[in-house]
Amino acid sequence: MITDENEQREERHVIEIRLDDADDLDNLDGDGAVRSAVTRGKDAASSVGETIRETIQAVRTARPSVVMVRINKESLARLDVLVDSGINSSRSEAAAFMIAEGIKAKSDLFNKIAEKTELIRNTRDQLRRLLGEDEAETIAEQPDEAPADESEECA
Repeated sequence: MITDENEQREERHVIEIRLDDADDLDNLDGDGAVRSAVTRGKDAASSVGETIRETIQAVRTARPSVVMVRINKESLARLDVLVDSGINSSRSEAAAFMIAEGIKAKSDLFNKIAEKTELIRNTRDQLRRLLGEDEAETIAEQPDEAPADESEECA
């Protein structure tokens, strides 16, 4: 599966070097044209290499968390559309993109959920403190029990 993805990625990422001015070709001898093409190719390859490094670094810093998910076939097909179209370069990137877009689209809902979650956390903390106080009061209210030896002597 990874090999298929790599092959598809290679097919989509073809570097094209274009000689824009056909007039310049007429003025170049064979060696000059080859030198020019090689120079342009090296520059393009260097630029692509730098761009790839920058992209990988950006992806690593922008998405430091890993989440494993199972998705249905329809969702997988949607991710593949994003990859095949070139919008995203991998399924992982497409999934992260879709999650981020979903959060943006439902930001009002997520804000309401966050508010309610904070209320729940505060209520839990209050209950824990209340239980802690009750336990302390219960311990303080319990009468001291006489040692076992003293109770035997009274009998």
